[in-house]
Amino acid sequence: MTSPLPGASQESAPVQRWENEGLARLQAALVRGMLRFTAAPLGGGPVVRGVLPVPNGRGVGRVAIWDGQDIETSVAYDLPLLDRHGDNIPASTVAAALRQAVRQASDIPRTAADHNRDGHGIPVVAAENMGLLLEDGPEFDLTDALHAAAAGITPPGGYEPAGKLCLLGFLLLDQHSARLYVTGEGLSDTVGLDVSLRDEEGAVTVGITGLAAALPSLIADDQLRYNPSDAVDPYCSEVFDLTHW
Repeated sequence: MTSPLPGASQESAPVQRWENEGLARLQAALVRGMLRFTAAPLGGGPVVRGVLPVPNGRGVGRVAIWDGQDIETSVAYDLPLLDRHGDNIPASTVAAALRQAVRQASDIPRTAADHNRDGHGIPVVAAENMGLLLEDGPEFDLTDALHAAAAGITPPGGYEPAGKLCLLGFLLLDQHSARLYVTGEGLSDTVGLDVSLRDEEGAVTVGITGLAAALPSLIADDQLRYNPSDAVDPYCSEVFDLTHW
């Protein structure tokens, strides 16, 4: 069952739990998450034209998609930022649901969107349609897992104050794992950390929060040596196997 959606005249109980400031932070997180999709991918394809705050739409963000060449191809999708319990929906889940909707655009009646246009003339797909994808659980790609693994360790090109680590690179190794190249306090040189991108049942996992939280301690206490790998990599001095985390 799709969550009740906030409107101009009535708000659902889950939305009422949130102050305007909290909802604004969720909208800002949506903007940050979508910025990486504004540039055309290496092989071409749909990109984000804009992220919009929906008037009188507390708890809903609007993302406009276009083909990167013809602005008339634009379609906007209203994305619920809260689930039916009033909890915020992770940005990775929202992004996966949006991608799935774009891929399945033919399954969403375009005529319905054409009858609902915003002030810029962009057809809008109602949040009810997106809510169904979010309720069913969007399909995560291996690319989602790779992005989450790299982003979860430390911001690229910058040091994370807590762990004083710097992510220097990353590489998808196969359908199950990736290697993160890091350096920083407690490490004598650049090392490679092999991390798993799937769970024990083979499903894609988005986020390595447990490892990210434990990594500073693993390094500080010299615990990485208990996770050796036989891999030889020209891009780092040593490789450690953390795929069991």
